Amino acid sequence: MKKKIISALLCVAMVATVAVGCGKSSDSKSTDSASSSDSSSLVMPVSATVTSLNGDLETMAEGAFQLAPYQDKLYYVDQDETRWYLADSCEVSEDGLEYTLKLKDNLKWHDGEQITADDVIFTFNCNQNTDNGAGYTNVVFVGDKEVKAEKVDDLTVKFTLPEVSASYYELLGKLILIPEHAFDGNTDIKSADANLTDIGSGPYKLVEFKDGESLTFEKFEDYYGDEPQIDQITFKVIPDASSQEVAFKNGEINFFAVSSDDVATEMEETDGVTLHKLAEGRVKYLAWNKYCPTWENRDAVKAVFMALNQEEIVKGAYGDSMGTTANSVFSNRNLFYDKDVKGYEQNLDEAKKLAQSSGLAGKTITLHYNTDRSYMEATALLIQEQLKEVGVEVELAGGDATAVSNAMKDPNNEYDMYLGGYIMGIDPDTFSSLFKNGAAYNYMHYSGYDTIDQLFEEGFSEMDESARKETYAKLQAAIQDTGAFYPIISNNKILVVNNRIQGVKEAGLVPVYTFEDTSNLKIAK
Repeated sequence: MKKKIISALLCVAMVATVAVGCGKSSDSKSTDSASSSDSSSLVMPVSATVTSLNGDLETMAEGAFQLAPYQDKLYYVDQDETRWYLADSCEVSEDGLEYTLKLKDNLKWHDGEQITADDVIFTFNCNQNTDNGAGYTNVVFVGDKEVKAEKVDDLTVKFTLPEVSASYYELLGKLILIPEHAFDGNTDIKSADANLTDIGSGPYKLVEFKDGESLTFEKFEDYYGDEPQIDQITFKVIPDASSQEVAFKNGEINFFAVSSDDVATEMEETDGVTLHKLAEGRVKYLAWNKYCPTWENRDAVKAVFMALNQEEIVKGAYGDSMGTTANSVFSNRNLFYDKDVKGYEQNLDEAKKLAQSSGLAGKTITLHYNTDRSYMEATALLIQEQLKEVGVEVELAGGDATAVSNAMKDPNNEYDMYLGGYIMGIDPDTFSSLFKNGAAYNYMHYSGYDTIDQLFEEGFSEMDESARKETYAKLQAAIQDTGAFYPIISNNKILVVNNRIQGVKEAGLVPVYTFEDTSNLKIAK
């Protein structure tokens, strides 16, 4: 195997909130360019503030979005290229077991101290201390075996893996560094005071954090990259989508993510704004509770899947612009997504036969869904309507995200089916945490499929890209064949941006973090 140099950019992010307004919406559906605040500030809406300013501890998507301007990644791996941030290079040994990471020279923390290999080792050790609950344990462990990290010089660290991992280079790029000196070298960081201080390395430094209200950053003058173009960024708490839309029209915020196809259509007809569409990397699905007696005869599951009209559900619940029908467990942004995997097709005659023969016909089943997520209720109502066609009644049971998650984790819960969704990484091995037997996020309790586990293992250890592609094509088809769950849609995220905000393309729209590099955003004078 040839030695390769991987320059990768992976957005493990954190974004800040700023204070600026976009123009107010007029009766003629226009948004003017007058700012409700300083023209050198940007304001972005969030549903809640972060709980920590430490990106190793704040690992939820909305927290990553807020911290992205404040803490840089090592590198970012995209579908067709890699891009550098704090790291300058990553050299992989011929046997795939050693990764030599070199930092750029003259990097600085926001307090002016140098970023060095000691900070890389310290961050690594903090994640290896599992009591911290840090979010990058997949960088310090391969499976249940420890990775070793060794300082080579002030800018270089060598990582030695216990076994080959084809996904490791992407995972390493996501690691968010934290400063050793800010924590006095103590790797017990979970309750450290430093977690609420400025420990950033990105283009924007901390100004003020108001828990539950806002998070504000200003540009960091000693940033190693191009000079940030906006003076200040503020993340402002506006809990629900409709309130964010109103705030945008009133000039209180500079952009928002649309919540429905109708809103997208309205905004397309509004002067002074631009819509940006991003394949979000999220798959929403229908799953069944394998421990529920309803599904003892697996033909009952087949009856449900064959009764559903996927295109009708997507069009009715999401509209034309909010996503595309999903045919695979992998999102359409995944490196080895296979567009040719055959999805489930509606066959009402066969569905009715299976519903009768399996004893499902005439029963009432419960469908649990997350009321915090857009489109879930509309999706549930359409499923309810379609299953009536095969003699199955559906009782809808909505709950918040915590309630749904807790129910899915509990094998003895009272629900027959669930609506859920996930965003995983670019590398397909990240999906193993959902589908391998006993995996951390296998809330569907997916088990008993040795072939699936074996294919994940093969893909994980295979370094040849063409061979990995073939393995993951087999894997996607195999999971579909099990009938474990029903993928519904691969979501799009649509941002409505005031035209005063420029550089969106250059900033790079990416899943989770929204903007890959906020230093490229500009505000027109």
